[in-house]
Amino acid sequence: MQISDHDLFIRFTIQYSSIALLIYDYSLTLTDEIKYFWLKKFKISTALYIACRYALISNILFLFALADKFPHLRLQ
Repeated sequence: MQISDHDLFIRFTIQYSSIALLIYDYSLTLTDEIKYFWLKKFKISTALYIACRYALISNILFLFALADKFPHLRLQ
């Protein structure tokens, strides 16, 4: 089954808008994150927060790598 150019455009538009919303959310909550997590004593809840919060970013980078959006980072 072939994916049309329009379908690819829609798919990447949705992905990029989701990433933009994620970055917007991170920028809004960064000061609270620093205040309540990074400047406090490290606990299990801190580890869970970090794992949940930043697993999404690593997943997005992985998906971009699969989509060959970072060709200059490819090992030869």
